[in-house]
Amino acid sequence: MCKVSCEIVKDLLPLYYDNVCSDDSKRMVEEHLVECEICKIELDRIQADFKLSKEAIERNKNDGNVIKNIASSWNRSRAKSFIKGGIISALFISLIILGYFGLFHWNITSVPTDMVEIKNISEMADGKIVYYAEINDGYSLNSLKYDMDEEGNLYIIPLRPIIKQEAVQPLSVLEKGYDFIDIKDQEIVRGEGIKALYYGTPKDNILIWKKGVDLPKASEEIENMFHFN
Repeated sequence: MCKVSCEIVKDLLPLYYDNVCSDDSKRMVEEHLVECEICKIELDRIQADFKLSKEAIERNKNDGNVIKNIASSWNRSRAKSFIKGGIISALFISLIILGYFGLFHWNITSVPTDMVEIKNISEMADGKIVYYAEINDGYSLNSLKYDMDEEGNLYIIPLRPIIKQEAVQPLSVLEKGYDFIDIKDQEIVRGEGIKALYYGTPKDNILIWKKGVDLPKASEEIENMFHFN
């Protein structure tokens, strides 16, 4: 048999290693390897590469499990982040809504008395106290709050939101007009006597009535204004 070149044997070595070459080719390679150290080294390299490939496959398999675990953990984290983001967004929207109502609709700010004029205080025949109140700052008044301290002082507190709104013409009774308060009814409701009546807060107020002070009798016009029978 003629001598086979190393180039031909090297081409056949992968097939020989995988045992997929013909018997003649296998015999030819084996006869060549007996005499050629270079091709034997090449065969050893192929065997080493195959071993490394198997290890790489196993390692990739393990890495694949790691990747799957990472992906699963990431998906869980993403779900948690989505839920957390939804909660934060809901809270943020709630704060905006509460802030809007707090600024424009909650009556929590009192009107300073230097913007208030109280006059024509009188007493009706049935004991109700009538007074004329006028807010002079040009903004609307939303409500009146009645509060009483431990000393028996009753306060009529004018309230509006933090963001004031301009008064609409014609003005409401709260902003400009007569109003009354029934001291006897207030004492029954509160279960204690009232010593004085003020318009405003405990720190900023205008005295309307004080126990023991005689008020002028209400005019017939005012009596008719608040005559409910």
